[in-house]
Parts: sequence; structure tokens; C-alpha cells
Amino acid sequence: LINDIIDFKMDLINKPEKVIIGKKLSKKTGKNIYWLLNFIGAIIAIYLASHVQHLLLFLIYPAAILILYFYSAYFKKVPLWGNIIVSLFCAGVAGIILFAERESYNHLFNSQPELANKITYLFSGYILFAFFSTLLREIIKDMEDIEGDKKLGLNTFPIFFGIKRTKQISAIIASVIILGLLLSCKWLATQKEWAALIFTLLAICLPLLIILNYLIKSELKKHFSKLSHLTKMVMLAGLFLLIIIWKF
Repeated sequence: LINDIIDFKMDLINKPEKVIIGKKLSKKTGKNIYWLLNFIGAIIAIYLASHVQHLLLFLIYPAAILILYFYSAYFKKVPLWGNIIVSLFCAGVAGIILFAERESYNHLFNSQPELANKITYLFSGYILFAFFSTLLREIIKDMEDIEGDKKLGLNTFPIFFGIKRTKQISAIIASVIILGLLLSCKWLATQKEWAALIFTLLAICLPLLIILNYLIKSELKKHFSKLSHLTKMVMLAGLFLLIIIWKF
């Protein structure tokens, strides 16, 4: 919401068909919903911090809200910083679970070390996957929006470094993800997680190879838009992978 409110003029240029705040909903209504959601979130955060008898944990919530606000207002308009912040938030979704369950996690290491090691490997791998796949998608999205961002005087990654170098960096990130996934496939084989291994190769690695190949040829907004959608599908496949590992 805050991103859509702040980026209203930018979105009218980059994605006019997807604009809601300022068209279907007024900015005032959008801000009211934003503050209402913040309030509800704060109540839940206070309840949770009280429930675990650690009130200082409540500070995570306003810190996250402030970071997201400054991301929308400033960091997304400068090279790399905005991309990294969004990537860290996505990776943090998995990381916060380990943090919240740290006592049970430590107990599991003592009682069932083999299972605890498996969970450690899975969560560590997923945190890295979430970070790098989000970083890849954010940089591609910046290339998609480069025309509108230039008109509004922004200094995003591709504007600062140029499309050619940005494509090279994106290709390196995609290659790192593929390499990490192939290493994970080796681990999946040792765990005899055959369904997860096949899914990783066909539903995640193969689309990433397609992205890597298409990335080199991409020049127009529609090309980067297609790449952005493909990267979203890769990220979604990563979620399904966790389900497949535990189900089978």
C-alpha cells in the first residue's frame, strides 16, 4: 500500500493498467487502510511478544514498518539498496521461523540431531534461494521499468550501471542460483528425496536456464516483463519444493 501510494506517478508510466491507488481507490482511502493495517499488525505483535513473555520482540514490527516505508520513499530509487532490502525481507520470512522457534530448535538438536540437521539445511538453502531469486527478479523489474524511472529522475540499478552490465550481473545471479540448486540436488539424492530432486531440476533449474538464455537476448520492456513473470514462477516453484520434500 505505501509503495503504491508513494509510487503513484511512477506506476502511471510503468504499469498504468495495474494502478489501483489514485484510480480505483483514492490516496486518502489508501492511507487510511495502510494505517489501519499497521494498527492491527501492532496489536498482533504486542500480543505475540506478550505471549512469549519477551516484550522487546515487539520492536521487530515497527522496525520492519519503518524499513519498508524508507524503502518505498528512498531506497528503491538508488542503485541496489532497494533490491537488497526487498530480498532480505523475503529471505527473512523463512529466517523468522527459525528465530521464533529457536528454543524448540535447540531442543531438537539434542533429541533428534539428524532431523535438526535436515531442517537446518532446508531452511538455510531456502533463505539463500529466497534472497537471490528475489534479488534477480527485482533487478529484472528495474530493467522493465527503466523508461518510466528515467523520466522521474530515479537512479535505479540499470540506470546507474547501464542495461548491458545489469544483464551481466543478473546472469551471474541466475548462475549462482542454478549452481546452488545443483548442489542441493546432490544432497536430495543422499536423502533419497527423488520427487523433490526431479521437481528441482524440471520446475526450477530448467526455467532458470531459460531465463538465463532469454536474458542475453532481451532488449525491450516486453522482454523484461516476460522474464519477470518467469522469475515469479521460479520463486513459486521454490515454495512447492518445501511441500514436496516433507510430503514424500
